[in-house]
Order: sequence, then C-alpha cells, then structure tokens
Amino acid sequence: MADDLLIRDASIFAADTPDPARARARAGCVAVRGDRIVAVGDEDRCRRAVPHAEVIDAGGGSLLPGLIDCHAHLLNLGETHVDLDLRGMAGMAEIVELVAVRARELPEGTWIVGRGWAGDWPAVDRLSAAVPGHPVLLNRFDGHGAIANRAALRLAGIGRDTPDPPDGRVLRDETGEPTGVLVEGAARPVREAVPPMDGPRRRELLRLGARDCLALGLTGLHDAIEDVAWLDAYPGLDGPRVFGMLNAPEEGDLAEFAAEHLFTGDASFGVRRLRLIFDGGLGARGALLSRPYADDPSGAGFQLMPVERVVEAGRAVRRLGFDLVVHAIGDLANRLVLDAFETVGDARGFMIEHASVLTERDRDRLARLGVIASVQPIHVTDDLAWTAHRLGKERARDAYAFRDLLDRGALLACGSDFPVASPNPFHGIHAAETRRRREGGAEVGEAFGADQRVTRAEAIYGYTRWAARAAGLDHELGSVEPGKLADLVLVDRDIMAVTASEVADATVRHTIVGGRVRHEGSPRC
Repeated sequence: MADDLLIRDASIFAADTPDPARARARAGCVAVRGDRIVAVGDEDRCRRAVPHAEVIDAGGGSLLPGLIDCHAHLLNLGETHVDLDLRGMAGMAEIVELVAVRARELPEGTWIVGRGWAGDWPAVDRLSAAVPGHPVLLNRFDGHGAIANRAALRLAGIGRDTPDPPDGRVLRDETGEPTGVLVEGAARPVREAVPPMDGPRRRELLRLGARDCLALGLTGLHDAIEDVAWLDAYPGLDGPRVFGMLNAPEEGDLAEFAAEHLFTGDASFGVRRLRLIFDGGLGARGALLSRPYADDPSGAGFQLMPVERVVEAGRAVRRLGFDLVVHAIGDLANRLVLDAFETVGDARGFMIEHASVLTERDRDRLARLGVIASVQPIHVTDDLAWTAHRLGKERARDAYAFRDLLDRGALLACGSDFPVASPNPFHGIHAAETRRRREGGAEVGEAFGADQRVTRAEAIYGYTRWAARAAGLDHELGSVEPGKLADLVLVDRDIMAVTASEVADATVRHTIVGGRVRHEGSPRC
C-alpha cells in the first residue's frame, strides 16, 4: 500500500481542462492518499486531507501528470545496457575497432550484437576481416536495416544465390556477393539466427529499461511487444504502466490471434492493441512513397503487407472491443492505411504510428475518422539532416505536420520510439515546440517546418492527457485531479515559465506511480 503524500509549493500544470489553450500552471499543493489524488490546491485543505502524510517540498518546481510515451520499445531500451552502443560513432573504422575490442573479450563463435549506427549504408568489408571468428549483427539506429559480417551471413544462410525478399534488399558487390548491408526485411534471417534470450534474461532487460524510464518521469508506455513469448515478463514489473501493442503475425487468422492474446488487464498492464507494420523507415528509404525518393529515384520504399491484412485486423479487434495501431511513415503508406480504416467502417480510436508524411487530404481524413496520430516530435529534429533530401522540397512540407493535424481536430499522442531516439520526454516537448536541433545545450540551425510548431501546453498534453486517452484510460490518468490515479512527475523548474531550451534540460526530482515514489532525485522532507 502506498504511503500518503503531500506535495507542497509546486507549480501545478494539471492538464485538467480538455483545451490546452486554457491550461495554466498555478501554485499549490497536491494530497495523495493510497494510490489516488484526493485534493489539489490550497495547502491547508490538502494537509487536512492527509494529516499524517510524508511531505515533498517542490520548491516551486513543476508538478505534472505522469508522462506517457505513446511509442516505446522497452526491451530494446534494456538491451542498450548490454549491446554495443554505436550511437555517435564517427564512421565504419571506429565501429570496427569497437567490435574488435568486444571480440577479444568473448569466446570464438559468440554472437556480437550492436545498435545505433546512422547515415547512409556503409562499406563493411573490413568488418569481416577484423572479426572473422564471431558472427556480428549491427542494427541500424531505427531498426530498418542492419550490417553483418560473413560469419553472420553464413549462419543466416545468406549467399550469392539468396534472392531479395519482397520487403527488403541485400546489397551486393560487383561480383554478386552480399556485402553485409541488409536493408529492411533482408536483415530478418540474421536476426532470427541470433540465439533467443530466455525469460529471466528478458525480464531483467525490461527492468533495466523500466528504471531508465522512471528516472525520466515516464509513468506509462504504449509499448511495442514483438512476440507473445514476451508477455509473461511484464506483470509485476514494478515500473511504468505498460499499455501493450502486440505485433500481429504475418500469417494466420487474426481474429483467433486477437481473441487469444489481447486483454484489458488493469491500469498497470494490458494488451489493448494489435500492431501492424505497413512500411519501412524514411531514413533507410524503406517508407512507402507515392513517388520515388528524391535522392534515390530507383526506389519508392516497401509495402510490407497487403491492405486486406489491415482490414482483417481492424475488423477482428473491433469485434472484440479492442483497437488497432499501424506503423505508416510514407505518404502512400498512410493513404493506403486510411483507405483500409475507411473500409473497416469504425476506426475511431485506431492509431497510426508515426503518421510522418501525410498529404493535406489525408490529414483531413485522419481527423474526420477519429484516428489518433501517434507522433514522435524528437524525430523532427533528429532527422533534420536528411528528411528534405529523401522527400524533396515539395513533399517535405507534408512531413510531421503537427500543427495542421491539431487544427483539423486530430488527437496527437506523443512518444519517442525509444531507443531509436532519446526516451527523454522533455526533449520531445522541446522539439514539438521549437522544431530546432540542440547541440551542447543550445538551439542551432533553422526550424524545420516552423509553421507546424505546437505550443508547449499542447506538447505536454500529447504526453499526458491525450496519451492517456489513447490508452482508453483518460478517466484514470493524464491530469492532476482529485479521484484520479496518483501518477505524477515533479521537475526542478517551473516548466511553463522557462525558455524552450530550459525545458529540454529539466531534471526529474520525483516520479510517482500510483502514489508510490518510484524515482527520487532529492530527499523528501
């Protein structure tokens, strides 16, 4: 049972009005009894409500509803603690050296797995020469491709005669031999060749990721669960609440699958959505576009499933009272997914994950259908270096059109896609408000699509009230109101009174889930 709490001298951004334009921060106090908020506002009244409570002095810092990430990969975040971290590597030579150092620490034949490299597809011939005795798989930062050495290719059965899969491409040298660069679905055989982890290992990685989330003020996650084998590792995790999005199988009866595996659960864990992946990633040129890529006219991306599969999934979950989420990035992918939703007939509450490139017509259609746009503001600034190159100037105007979606009445639920991007929600709030990149704590360069910026209050709603509604739990979560579950985050500054750059630097002092302090950065009174 949670102890009673009293949080005093806080700047409370309660998100207690449906309209973020009317939301204001106000000084006050919050009283928590057990797992519920019982009073908000006057300190004397709050003290009367919980006379024997432990006291947390906010010191004027902001108290927000618990922050919810609407697109997370919790297990992958845990893996960043153990896999090779390739983020920020200067080039292939530095990556190869890092892999070689790890190889010297491991018995020959042991797999080496890493993630995080970015940029265009590298030349990887030296990787096999430097590490011949260990199979190596290095996933691209966004998961939409990988590089592998010859040992890994052999174990995966990829050779000269291996055809390209429908959803990817094996890059080859002038003799026809695979180079080790695997685009989109071509990486699947190598990933499947990596020995699977057992249940205890999976649970430990989830715990590591959960600890990171709590330290950042995340009290809830819409988590992408890739396999039903993972489900047993979530209950009792004692981290953020998990609103599961279970990947649908590529084949088989989706009505049977959904009936067997989707469940409401409780506010701490449930699997409420079936998840489909319709196209690839923009950075890897796998997102499905209506016209070829501006910087590579030879391709227009990959459609990973027929539209009929989306319709089947939508009808299956709707009959059971659940919802659907579909990954769609390119403009053609979004158009086809919305076509499928219209065929289902009742798509209200369905979610498009990313919704990165939407024509004006489809932005209007998304809002009219009541479809939720699950967006990742941090991708706007992380992808600045290549978005316009991939799309060209004309189509780039349709990318990450957050302002227009809101103005048309769409619900914008915010997340990060971590560990593809930083899991820090305050980085996402900053990106949504400014659409500018930060380096060394300062904003640099021009804003990408400055007319599509949203207000700070709207960005916070995207991580709180609207994210809770996307989980079907806005009656319990998403605002600081008496009667709601006490999911709260206290930061070290008045979040509505500082500059945008200072928002990004906010430090979480306390993360409270169901009335329990789960992360504490400073002592209580």
